[in-house]
Amino acid sequence: MAHGPSRTFMRVGTFTHRHAWLVVGFWIVVAAVLNVSVPQLETTVSQTSADFLPQSLPANQYLEEMSRDFDAPVSNAVSSVVLINDDGIGADDEAYYKRLVTRLLDSEDVAYVLDFAGHPITREAAASPDGKALTLLVAAEGSVGSTRAHHATQGIRAEIDEADKPADLQTYYTGPTATLADLFTAIDVSLLIITLVSIGLITLILFAVYRRFSTAAVPLISLGIGLAVARPVISFLGGHEWLPVSNFTIAIMTALVLGAVTDYAIFTLSSYQEARRQGLPVGDAVASASGRTAPILVASALTIAAACTSMAFTSIGMFRTAGPPTAIAVLIALAVALTLPPALLSLAGRRGLAEPGPSSEKRWRRRGARIIRHAGAYAAVSLLLLLSCAAILFTHQRNWDESSMFVHANESTLGYDAVYKHFGANAIAPEYLLIRSDHDLRNTADLAALELAADAVSRVDGVRTVRSITRPDGKPLTESAAGYVPGQVGDQLGDASKQLGDARPDLQRLASGVGELTDGADEASARMPELVDGTDQVVSMATGVLDSMESAERFVDAATGGKSDLAGAADELRTGLDRVAPIVRDLRKAADAAQPALDGFDELFGPLLQSRSPASCSADPACATARAAFDQLNKATGGKARRTLNGLRDAAGVPAQASRRVEASMAPLRELLGSLQSLLGQLDGRSPDEIRSDLARLKTGVGELSTGMTRLSDGLHQVQDGTEQLTTLTDKLHDGLRLATDYLSDMSAATSSGAGRGFYLPPEAMENPRFVEGARLLISPDGTTARMMVTWGVNPYGPEALDRVRDLAPAAKAALAETGLKDAEVTNTGLASLSADMDDQLVRDLLVFGLVAIAAVTVVLAVLLRSIVAPLVLVVTVILSFAAVLGLSTLVWQHIIGIPLDWSVAPVSFMALIAVGADYSMLFASRIREESAGRGMMSGMIRGFGSTGSVITTAGVVFAITMFALMSGTTLNLVQIGFTIGLGLLLDILVVRSFLVPATMVLLGDAMWWPNRKPRHASVD
Repeated sequence: MAHGPSRTFMRVGTFTHRHAWLVVGFWIVVAAVLNVSVPQLETTVSQTSADFLPQSLPANQYLEEMSRDFDAPVSNAVSSVVLINDDGIGADDEAYYKRLVTRLLDSEDVAYVLDFAGHPITREAAASPDGKALTLLVAAEGSVGSTRAHHATQGIRAEIDEADKPADLQTYYTGPTATLADLFTAIDVSLLIITLVSIGLITLILFAVYRRFSTAAVPLISLGIGLAVARPVISFLGGHEWLPVSNFTIAIMTALVLGAVTDYAIFTLSSYQEARRQGLPVGDAVASASGRTAPILVASALTIAAACTSMAFTSIGMFRTAGPPTAIAVLIALAVALTLPPALLSLAGRRGLAEPGPSSEKRWRRRGARIIRHAGAYAAVSLLLLLSCAAILFTHQRNWDESSMFVHANESTLGYDAVYKHFGANAIAPEYLLIRSDHDLRNTADLAALELAADAVSRVDGVRTVRSITRPDGKPLTESAAGYVPGQVGDQLGDASKQLGDARPDLQRLASGVGELTDGADEASARMPELVDGTDQVVSMATGVLDSMESAERFVDAATGGKSDLAGAADELRTGLDRVAPIVRDLRKAADAAQPALDGFDELFGPLLQSRSPASCSADPACATARAAFDQLNKATGGKARRTLNGLRDAAGVPAQASRRVEASMAPLRELLGSLQSLLGQLDGRSPDEIRSDLARLKTGVGELSTGMTRLSDGLHQVQDGTEQLTTLTDKLHDGLRLATDYLSDMSAATSSGAGRGFYLPPEAMENPRFVEGARLLISPDGTTARMMVTWGVNPYGPEALDRVRDLAPAAKAALAETGLKDAEVTNTGLASLSADMDDQLVRDLLVFGLVAIAAVTVVLAVLLRSIVAPLVLVVTVILSFAAVLGLSTLVWQHIIGIPLDWSVAPVSFMALIAVGADYSMLFASRIREESAGRGMMSGMIRGFGSTGSVITTAGVVFAITMFALMSGTTLNLVQIGFTIGLGLLLDILVVRSFLVPATMVLLGDAMWWPNRKPRHASVD
């Protein structure tokens, strides 16, 4: 490729020619031994894959701290089980859900479970609005993207399948961790396809270029041996954890090794055929090819290795596992390329094979001549094209949606679709907002502050719901609204007001009844003196009766000589009365018989016996005469006649009267004796003194009753006055309660929701079931850490969520500024936070390894070209080429297809293009420099075009095809990486190396090689 071949490498070429079979056998044996003794790289990756997320990411650290705060195993591998029944979640589905929760809690693949659906109070947070879906958040063991998390995902899915699922129930394990596991599985499936497609495409290109099997076999065998040796070496280093590996190690390393080994073999084959065209024998041609190409291959491999090694300075797992292993593999490929292709060419040349075909050097020289003539135009057009394509980068969006990277649907993508269908948002990719304090947050003041924070976060654009200790199911606790208690009090006051209004007739009846009672009490009080007097009389009479009874007792006792008492005497008297009654009747009858005689006596002697003559007697002469005669007789007898006759009349009338009186008194006397006997029976043997004591108590009681009645009357008057006042006050209270009810109702309506809802949680609300159930999930056991779960209304993978996620913690912190939690630590973590932090880390990593790669490539070019300007020009053109192709890829994928480029595309493409692209320009510039020595820049340019045009173009196309083979994978990130690198290599070959670099070199002239000496000029061929 260059004049002045390296003598050292010529000696290597001579050795390989002499010991061709030994060299070939050596590499075959090495490849065989390594592949037999060392596990395949895929096996090693499946067992020791490095973590995907850098431990240094703030969101990753917060996620692990959250696990520790809630006494759960440390895990950032969060995903969810989604259960779907299009007929609605039924009893069988609920039973399966419970079995599944139990199995997962007992599984060694599960770190912890957040069971919202299993609790009636928090069920709404995990159940879809249509009642057809449930979610169960499950954190797997291991770190996201690690081997442990990948195996845990498989174990969790096995538990889901083995839990005796109902036939009509669909289940999906989906979410960030499951998505990455499915992505890596898809990459695993893609790797074999990509390798086979790469080899097939390379074979077709080589046969198309060389049209001979023996010639095409040289690079094909070289790439096969190179890959067979490099893979087990990387597997060995990765298996002993001396080198981080992952699926991306296999994909990126395989593609670059295939391309590099093939290119190196093509360079050696081209130099060998050039030497054969010059008539050199096979051995000399092999030595010449080794001496001329080996320095270039070493520089190229070092360039690629330097670019790849620069990724060791990054933090993202994909870069750390793709860069250094690829650098080592490329160096192994270099060792193969320096010895195996020369040995194969020696064996083929000895048999007359691998001979050169017609040369295309003249055609490429003519292109060089055209560029020299119009260098300015070509440079301007090339720059305009590249800058125009690069300008598209201003619209570039990095795609962090790993769920959109699948070519074919899988369990995680189907799960996402089901969640969007039934929940209307990605409910299984929440963001966690963490508030840490130095004291227990379970008090009204701090809970009020947490509600302020939750409300502030809920107002951030893109946020759909916020679940916190104050709103465990995404809705604020009704009891916590400042208007809740006034509303409750208002309702109770309203009820009381209604009851007062309804009770007013009863109060009026009460007042009327109290008035009547007061009047009755007054009347009773007025009559009490009479009762007292009557009682005194009764007591006096009773006392007299008792005295008479005592006298009667003494009389009976004396009369009977102590042989009878009053009761006995009463019995005897009553018996005697019964005996005397007939006699009295007989006497009365005799008296009645004598009455006519008495009446005649009264008629005859009545007028005579009176002291004065009655008028009727004076008017009757006979009576008057008789009266006069009787008066003479009476006078003569000294008044004895009248007295004697009157005495006889009185004596004759007494028996009749007496008998009647006796007979009339018999019945009362008998009743009296009966009453006396009854009274004596009621006394029941009590003495008169005992009865007098009872009478005294009666008298005292009546006196006290009189006093009490007076007091009762006074009290009832007061009650009457109070009742009248109560009625009046009740009317006023009714009116006041009605006003208070209206006020509190209006206040409750204004403060139960919206901006004025406020927060107040009474102590009894701490026992509220919703609060208790929510506390288990949303506040740490020691109460010092509160967790809020933020559900996005936008795609949590999308750019809007990544922009807004940075507003969550500041919004919460601002809401806490004037509360007791103003000094609390506020952080957030979750899918969007991790993606945002990864995006920041990506920029830092790209900046770090980009600068290191550019510096390393520049140094290698400077050493090879012995110049400062030339390396800078070549590196700038490569960077411009990278920007242009990334712009074109953005145009195709983001604006035409509608899928933004995966975040991994830019850094991986940069690593490949900065190394490989610089190689081609370096090879071209190096050949021009050497051709220019003694001939001048113009001659060197034309000759350089002629000698390198075909081989560099062939190598570039082969490398591009190798990269395009990545598009046969089943994940779009590999497809996009393959498309971008492949397109970049074609752009570099067809525009940068073919037009921009040579045109720039012509314009710069000898300044291109500053500060080295100018080459001597000579005539142009």
